[in-house]
Amino acid sequence: MSATRRIAVIIGAGPGLAASIAKSLSTTHSLLLLSRSLPDSLPKLNLPTGIPKENILALSSDGSASSLKKVFEDLKKHWPDSRVDVGVYNVNQSFVMKDFLDSEESQLRAGLESGVVGGWNFAQSLLPLFLANEPDNTTGARGVLLFTGATMSLRGGAKFSSLAPGMFARRSLSQSLAREFGSKGVHVGHIIVDGIIDSERVREQMGEDKDNTRLNPDHIAQTYLALINQPRSAWTQELDLRPDNERW
Repeated sequence: MSATRRIAVIIGAGPGLAASIAKSLSTTHSLLLLSRSLPDSLPKLNLPTGIPKENILALSSDGSASSLKKVFEDLKKHWPDSRVDVGVYNVNQSFVMKDFLDSEESQLRAGLESGVVGGWNFAQSLLPLFLANEPDNTTGARGVLLFTGATMSLRGGAKFSSLAPGMFARRSLSQSLAREFGSKGVHVGHIIVDGIIDSERVREQMGEDKDNTRLNPDHIAQTYLALINQPRSAWTQELDLRPDNERW
């Protein structure tokens, strides 16, 4: 590793996609992993044993401005000579379908907090660090900020009235940040995951993916890695991913 340690920050770090993204980045970056349940839930991520323990820092954050402020203060103490140049916002609210007239305002507020407010706080914490970096020699980026989206980022389905507004707003936030900070050397991207991710939790609930109808989290992570490595003359702001048999 070079004298300056490169840091990738993933918030919403749990089993499945976030763990796959962490694994794909572990050969080039040290990992700052954030979620409400960390560090206690770190073993559940099943990260490869080949990743040195000293290259992983797992901290608790609920996405609030105060918790993120503490997280980045702890990061600076833990890895004082470091360059934070990748951030992934992968936070999701519990996936619940509910009739609109049976829903409560508190559920909408929870969806907005996870959908966009936490992403706004995350970006406010990361962007000053990115802007302080020199451009990467290969990509020209000072930093890469990626947001995980979903089908409801594009269309609000029936019974998703508390979740879809926050995901719509997350997409809008990514566009706004890309337009403001792209010319300053920050690559902002939004990845719409249109389908069911074949995670351990999904397999417990739905069984094995015998018909290959789900997205493999390792394959999704390959796309995140490709975006992170894109040169600045051809940056992707948004793309969508789905299995070949997904209806859309």
